[in-house]
Amino acid sequence: MTDNYKHLKNEAHVVHIIDQDVHRFYVDESMFKLGHLIEGIKCKLIDLSRKDLHTENEKINRKKWLHDGVEVEVLKVGALDWQKGKLKLKVTVEFCPDEPELNLDEFREN
Repeated sequence: MTDNYKHLKNEAHVVHIIDQDVHRFYVDESMFKLGHLIEGIKCKLIDLSRKDLHTENEKINRKKWLHDGVEVEVLKVGALDWQKGKLKLKVTVEFCPDEPELNLDEFREN
């Protein structure tokens, strides 16, 4: 089975949730920009309000999970010692179209 999911990178894409039972997942409307959904998920992950996410208050250390990363040590399987570094949360959204995309270049050639 082929994985048809495509990573949506453009946060200006508009999404319309058809299933009314789930449209209040992280946004209040059934139609919204993808960036609004991603921001809502990030806020839930680090337990911040949208207002706090955009505040320049450095006392809100939880924002480090999204921006700079947090200092961690990782012990990889088979490694002899811990490796220091940073851990950063990223949110990706994938879309699986019901029908494959039409390639206009191939269409024009025929």
